[in-house]
Amino acid sequence: MKVFILGATGFLGLPAAEAFVRAGHIVYGTTRSERSAAEKLAPNEIIPIVADPYSDEGKKVWGKIAAQCDVVIDILSANGAKSAIDIFHNFLDHLDRLKGSPKPTYIYTSGLWINTRGYGGLDKWTDERQPTSTYNDAVQWRPLIEVPVLESEKVHGVVIRGAVVYGRDGSAFASYIFDEALKASKTEEKVFDTVYSKETRIASIHTDDMADLYLRVAERGPILKGQVFMASNQATERLTDILDAVVRVSGCTGYKAKPPKGAMQEAWISSTLIKPSLGDALTGWRPRKMSLVDGMDIYWSSYLANKRLRDTE
Repeated sequence: MKVFILGATGFLGLPAAEAFVRAGHIVYGTTRSERSAAEKLAPNEIIPIVADPYSDEGKKVWGKIAAQCDVVIDILSANGAKSAIDIFHNFLDHLDRLKGSPKPTYIYTSGLWINTRGYGGLDKWTDERQPTSTYNDAVQWRPLIEVPVLESEKVHGVVIRGAVVYGRDGSAFASYIFDEALKASKTEEKVFDTVYSKETRIASIHTDDMADLYLRVAERGPILKGQVFMASNQATERLTDILDAVVRVSGCTGYKAKPPKGAMQEAWISSTLIKPSLGDALTGWRPRKMSLVDGMDIYWSSYLANKRLRDTE
C-alpha cells in the first residue's frame, strides 16, 4: 500500500510511520521542518513531505500526493473540529478517481475522553459499542469530525480513539507529572505539585501498541468502514498508583494536589472505565507493552534520555 501520514514526526505519528515501513508499505509523512525531514523521516525510509498542513499552499502540496495513496491517516494535533474538518475536506477535494476505482481508507485519530462517564460501577463502564458521552466539555467537538469521516461515501472512514499515550518522551504524562517530578527532585523538599484526584483511573496505551493498531486497521480498511476502535490497554490504572511509581523512580519524596484549571485538566482527572475488545475481534490487535506502573523504571529512563536529546538540539 501507499500510506500517507499527516503529522509523521509527532509522538504518535513517527512510531506509526515506522510500523508501516517495517510492514513493507510505501510511506509518505508530513512535517513542517526540513530538519525533521532530514533527521527523522528520510533516514527511516519515510518519504518526507515538507509543508504546513493547514496553509493554502501546504494543502496543495500534500493534497495532491495524498490523493494518490491507499490510506491517509490524520495524526495531527487538533484543538477543535474546524482544523480537522479542513484537513479531511482538503483530502476529499483532491480525490479524483475513476468510477469503480477502489476507495481509499481515511483514519481519523480521536480520543477516549469522548467516552468518559466518570468513576463508579458498571453504569460508568464503556467500550467501542457504547455511545459517546457529554461528561467532558473539552472534547465535545470530536463527533463533529468523527461523524463526517465515518459516514463519507468517498472513503472507507475509520476512527481510532486513543487513550492517554505513554512511552518514549512521555507525552501527556510528561507535562502533567514527569516534568514536575524532575524539577522537584532537584529541590530540598523533593515534593511536586500535580493535578490529581484520589479516585481517578487512567486509560492508557503505549505509543508502539497504538502504532500496531493503526497498521492492522489500515491493512483491513475496506472491511472496517464506519468502525470506531479504542486504543487502550485492557485494564485502567489508578492515577495515584502512577504518581507513587514516579516518586519511587525520580527520587522525590511525595506529591501535592493542585486544583484543575480549565476543561482539559478536568478531563485529565476524569475516569474512563474501559475494556476494549473490537480491535482484537476484528484485527487480532492486543497491546503487548508493560503497563505504565509496572514498567515505570523503563519509561522514566526513556523520558530522561529523550529530554536530554531535546535539550541538546
